Amino acid sequence: MLWRVNVSIKNPPLDPLREMTTELQSLIVESQANADKFLQAMEQSRLALKEIALELELKEKRVKSVLEKSRQEIENTNAIRVNKAADFSRSKYSEVMNMINNGHTEEETAQVTGFTQAEIGLIIDLSRIKNENS
Repeated sequence: MLWRVNVSIKNPPLDPLREMTTELQSLIVESQANADKFLQAMEQSRLALKEIALELELKEKRVKSVLEKSRQEIENTNAIRVNKAADFSRSKYSEVMNMINNGHTEEETAQVTGFTQAEIGLIIDLSRIKNENS
C-alpha cells in the first residue's frame, strides 16, 4: 500500500493537472485580451483628450482675437469721440473767441454761432482762466 501512495505522489494523475494548465492558459489569454482592450480604450481616451485640447486652444485663440479687436474698436471709437469733441470745441469756441477779440458783442456772437449769451459768457470766462493758467 505504501508503494501505491508513493507512486501516486511521484506520478500524480495527469487529468487534473491538464485541466488546471488549460484553465491557466485560458485565464492568461483572457487577461491579455482584456489588457489589450484596456490599452486601446486608454489610447482612444488620450486621442479624445488631445482633440479636445486642440479645440480649446483654437477657441481660446478666437476669443483672444475677438477681445483684441474689441479693444481696438473701443480705442478707435474713443479716439474718434475725443477728436470730434476737440474739433468741435476748437472750431466753435475759437470762433466765439475770435469774434469777441475782433470787437463783436456777446449778442452778435450768440446770433452768429448759435450759442446763448450765457454760453458765450461762459466760453469767454473759461478762455480767460485757461490763458491765465497757461
